[in-house]
Amino acid sequence: MNARVPATKPKVDLSFVLTPILQVPDVQHAMVITADGFYEAHSGLDTETAEKLSAVLASLLASGRGTSQTYYGGETVLRQVMVETYDGYVFVIPAAEGTYLAVFTGPGVAMDNVSYEMQKQVQTLGKAMVSPPRGDVGRAPSGDDGRSA
Repeated sequence: MNARVPATKPKVDLSFVLTPILQVPDVQHAMVITADGFYEAHSGLDTETAEKLSAVLASLLASGRGTSQTYYGGETVLRQVMVETYDGYVFVIPAAEGTYLAVFTGPGVAMDNVSYEMQKQVQTLGKAMVSPPRGDVGRAPSGDDGRSA
């Protein structure tokens, strides 16, 4: 019996994509979150806060997608959600494979610098999350070329 064990993708440390964003003046925190409300990386928030923010941001994203799809049509793609308060801004953009990049800033941040750095890091994140294809996918086990006798 040659049972196949499903391969699991090891979790990748994604915190390296947050570092350049955190160097933008007045950026306070950054996170990589999933669409279902979990975090993959964050910039030093306590665990409870990171978990709560991930869940809240997932709801915000769902509301943004629902709003844009209802108004613009079912095939529209959400590009960004932004929240503005007197204390600062929250930016959230799609990243790779069901993940999003969220950045929290103070009120005086240069929004164009944040946007630019976020777009750069989303590209980096996409490359980090894509693993190269395995060479043995689709090939028969050794000694069996897949042909019947």
